[in-house]
Amino acid sequence: MSIAAEVKNDNLLVSSVDSLEKFLEKWDEEYSNNILSFPIFDKEKTSKWTMAQRQYFVKTLYHVRGHFHDVLWYMGNFAPNKEMKNLILDNIKDEFNGDGLSHELLYLLFAKAVNVDLTDASFTEEAYLPFIKEFNQSHLKWLRKHDWNERLSFFAALERLDNTDYVRGKEIAESLGCKNKDLVFFNVHIHVEHFSRILNYLNKIWVATPEKVKTPFSFIKEHHTKMWKNLSDTIFNYTGLN
Repeated sequence: MSIAAEVKNDNLLVSSVDSLEKFLEKWDEEYSNNILSFPIFDKEKTSKWTMAQRQYFVKTLYHVRGHFHDVLWYMGNFAPNKEMKNLILDNIKDEFNGDGLSHELLYLLFAKAVNVDLTDASFTEEAYLPFIKEFNQSHLKWLRKHDWNERLSFFAALERLDNTDYVRGKEIAESLGCKNKDLVFFNVHIHVEHFSRILNYLNKIWVATPEKVKTPFSFIKEHHTKMWKNLSDTIFNYTGLN
């Protein structure tokens, strides 16, 4: 059923939206509980990273977050109508941040605070580790195998992660001694309204076929939890010699 389909029973709509809210709250809680068990989210431990570990974290995290444009491009190319294309275009527009620095440049400022120059990172792919590349490519592979409503739910799940991932990322950055302008990259993402833009569409999908919300959200939760564990293990085992 199209996301444009109308629900005739108002009581059903209210009940379904309430059910979606409970699902999202549980999803948030489960995801947070999963990732907070990893040492990378223990500020006392990350504050003791060597300079080599700190810089390697900045370099690897760049590739975890720096390839989201591939998802945006895929979604835009396969969007079924102008309304959906504009939804994606609005997100791309936000990446360039109006009169401010683009999100890419904001990340480079964060990296500079840890004495890392990532100016060429987008094409040299330094520290683009195999598990991170698989992580990014799996997003696109998943999108290819599902219909638009599932893709839009998938996209909503990624945007929902801003509520958790960038808050935790900021805490890691603060534990490394970053402050003020060094943290703008994280602050911008913490306060964006990307998920709220999609929520109305997500409600309609949930009312019609809840599984087309549950399945992609489940994938994102598990996929990103696995990534954080791999990244945590990688940084804590890094000596600067390999």
